[in-house]
Amino acid sequence: MNTQSDTDVVHFQKTLSSYWEKMVEEVEMKPQKEGAAFRTRWLYGGTTYRRMVEPLAIADYYRDGGKDYVNEKRSKHFKQLEYWWMEESKNATSDINSTHKKNVEAILTIDSCFWAHVEEALLLCQELKVVKENEDALKKLFEFEVYVYELLKDYAVSPDIFLSQCSYIRWWNEYKEIKGSSYTSALANFMNDASNFKQYAVGAYDFP
Repeated sequence: MNTQSDTDVVHFQKTLSSYWEKMVEEVEMKPQKEGAAFRTRWLYGGTTYRRMVEPLAIADYYRDGGKDYVNEKRSKHFKQLEYWWMEESKNATSDINSTHKKNVEAILTIDSCFWAHVEEALLLCQELKVVKENEDALKKLFEFEVYVYELLKDYAVSPDIFLSQCSYIRWWNEYKEIKGSSYTSALANFMNDASNFKQYAVGAYDFP
């Protein structure tokens, strides 16, 4: 049963999404030069919105049994906001890693599709419980492992992922069980020492 708080969150999410969908449409209808100047003014707000709200859309999608969110369900306006942000970021001159490291406790995970990748990794773990020698699933899980470690190295993921109830930790526990206790990798070395999470959360962990 949904509480009033749940209802308010859903309403807020829908209102925000409707607003940003219209904003993206408006920019796309403007002449190129005018549209570029217009979007630059509000792109930071749009990026914050995307990083806050898209994980909620992802959670809803997988809760309802969805698969492959990025290719099957992702909204056009999320894609466009991300594309514009990436184009804008090419011109950035600051040390992004250093900035994230200083503010890691407050950051929103940079890749707004992070949780979709986590959910897909969990599904792959389920596949491996049925067919243990599924090489394709193992390959994809290794690629996900590398992806996560690169995000961590860049301090580009919120330390909230280390909360015990998070699906990321659930994935890690299942993956570790699949790989065995003797498995070593850059991510495994980091994850196997919980004190690293606390250091990461305050920007004090130095990745090798």
